[in-house]
Amino acid sequence: MSNPPEADFEVVVRPGFAVVLACLVLIFTGLYLFAGQLAGEGTTFPMALNWAAGVVVLVLLGIMLHELGHVAVAASRGQRWTRVVLDRSGLGVVIQPGAPGWPSVLRSLAGPVVQLIVALPMLATVYLEDPNIPLTLRNGDHSFWWVAGVSNVLIALANLVPVRGWDGGQALAGIREALRKDA
Repeated sequence: MSNPPEADFEVVVRPGFAVVLACLVLIFTGLYLFAGQLAGEGTTFPMALNWAAGVVVLVLLGIMLHELGHVAVAASRGQRWTRVVLDRSGLGVVIQPGAPGWPSVLRSLAGPVVQLIVALPMLATVYLEDPNIPLTLRNGDHSFWWVAGVSNVLIALANLVPVRGWDGGQALAGIREALRKDA
């Protein structure tokens, strides 16, 4: 009997991922309950939990599309993604190393750009509900679209911070390599 061929693609799910999801749901539940108190509205824990789960689903959608932004640019350059990792830091993809320099910069920035684009219609839903109401947390507190949109914008911008291992750090390393080659 022969051994099955090794898979070219791997999905890794670590227990920390479930912990992060649970924490996000609890944080957003607390936000909903707090915003309801500020607005003088009666809110229940199950109602807040349901709302928070909706926000987390939309945030995960934004993160998934963020990662697929990286994959799309890498695939356009002939690279493959070999692994999806879900752990305490969220969702990530592992892509075969590619050409350093500007292609690396483009691949690194693609994720946050896609996530920002995904956040725009989420943010627009509150404005489309009633354009006469100014957009504030108090007005948008019960709109999970708005909170998910803001959360996706914050995640995308945080990823642009030039820290090693984050998209901004990888983009900065690519810029340095490109400038070194050009010099």
